[in-house]
Amino acid sequence: MSSRPVIFLFLIFVSATNAWSLTDTVRIQRIVIEGNQRTDVQIIRRELLFATGDQIDTTLFVESARNLRRLFFIGEVDIRHAEEHGEAIVTVTVEDLYSRALSPLVSGQLDQLSIGLVGLDYNLFGRGQSLRTTLENRAISGYWLDIDFTEPRLAGTRHSLSSRIGAGAEGHNFSIEVARPFATLADQRAYGLSLASRQSVQRLYSNGELDQRYSDRINNGRLWITRSFGQHTKIRPSFQLGVSQRRFDASSPFSYAPNNRTRTIPSMGLLIWRPNYIRRRFINDLGPLEDLQAGSWLSLHWGMTHKAWGSDRTFSFYQIQLAPRLQPTTRTFTQMNLYASTRLDGAGIYNLSALASLRTYTRIGSVHSLAMHISWEAIHRSEDAAQFLLGLERGLRGFAPRRLNGNRRLRINIEARPTLIRDPWYVLACAAFLDIGAAWTPDIEKPNLEYSPGFGFRLGLPKIYNTPVFRGDIAYGVSVDAWQVSIGLGQYF
Repeated sequence: MSSRPVIFLFLIFVSATNAWSLTDTVRIQRIVIEGNQRTDVQIIRRELLFATGDQIDTTLFVESARNLRRLFFIGEVDIRHAEEHGEAIVTVTVEDLYSRALSPLVSGQLDQLSIGLVGLDYNLFGRGQSLRTTLENRAISGYWLDIDFTEPRLAGTRHSLSSRIGAGAEGHNFSIEVARPFATLADQRAYGLSLASRQSVQRLYSNGELDQRYSDRINNGRLWITRSFGQHTKIRPSFQLGVSQRRFDASSPFSYAPNNRTRTIPSMGLLIWRPNYIRRRFINDLGPLEDLQAGSWLSLHWGMTHKAWGSDRTFSFYQIQLAPRLQPTTRTFTQMNLYASTRLDGAGIYNLSALASLRTYTRIGSVHSLAMHISWEAIHRSEDAAQFLLGLERGLRGFAPRRLNGNRRLRINIEARPTLIRDPWYVLACAAFLDIGAAWTPDIEKPNLEYSPGFGFRLGLPKIYNTPVFRGDIAYGVSVDAWQVSIGLGQYF
């Protein structure tokens, strides 16, 4: 038998092996960053998951681009490479967004407007730090001042620093957090420490009228650490330790306030998640491509506290959350959320809460969309006199913000979102919607569905930090025969 076929096959094998080796050993010779006008080159470079000398890996290009787009001051990102003589030059092109603003804040209904002024810089001195100062006169709680500062890369490391100083007519809100979050999908650990002190006034309503009012002061700290295992499916066990002290005082002329609490709660969690990112338009923003997390996950959480640890009572708690993400068609994106939480002590189950929700978005044509939100919520035997409110700010735009209340709540929102004008600098759209909802307490009343049709306008600014969407709606409350006008920031859902 002739040996020529064998030699021929051998040569093919050697050629293929050499070709594979050449491709596999192509390394990055140089990284060129362009398009940035204000952002320092090093701020962009530190978000890249590859460096000079690394082998070409396009999956790291995709994840690096996604990391950059998460920054409020970066718009579109393009990462490409060209090979020459076995080496590659990688070009990273970014779009700097306008990150400084001094803007008025207006939200709520016309007779109960919250107004304010915000000054911010999401890219302080081009270094990627965030500083935001907000002064508000809130419709119910009065004046409030907030100063927020964030350093995503503390001292050039993967650690982050977040802080807030807030004070106003009804209390304060001070917090600081130092954390090492997951920077990439391949990261194996995350951890952090947070401290906070807050004081506020809580209000309970009955038939739209103020029923109780009390002050709520809480000092708390939390330490957590999470490990990550797996490549395509992430398995992330975690441990948390929370310590809190909470004090309540009834506000005159009211008499109700919850019991004071001191809690030391160690807990364990488990997250099972299959990462999957897609890019779509006209879901939450107007115009820009959005990075959507389309991977489903399951989360379990268990913990306990005991009087022997200095807590005011002994109990264990259990939480479960299932969040399927579905794509029935290439034009439809669906988010589901199933959540339940409860506590268990010697007397049985209490503080039971449950949520089932569905959000679906369907693109019609190239620039229009149809959105729908359905949710059902319940609380049972709550430790506080907790309640759900239903109105303009919580799912029923034709009714006053605190018009309905109860420990059960059903909300259905359907919204058609046609786009009228699309320009590189702005997008003008409108919305025709129908809100349906009910809030009730089963032992006292039966659910009574309320209806609220309406119409609104949307203005998107794709060249501005965080691509904001300004919203203005007018809605009709059928049962109360009244109109409500509201304005705010962001899509309603």
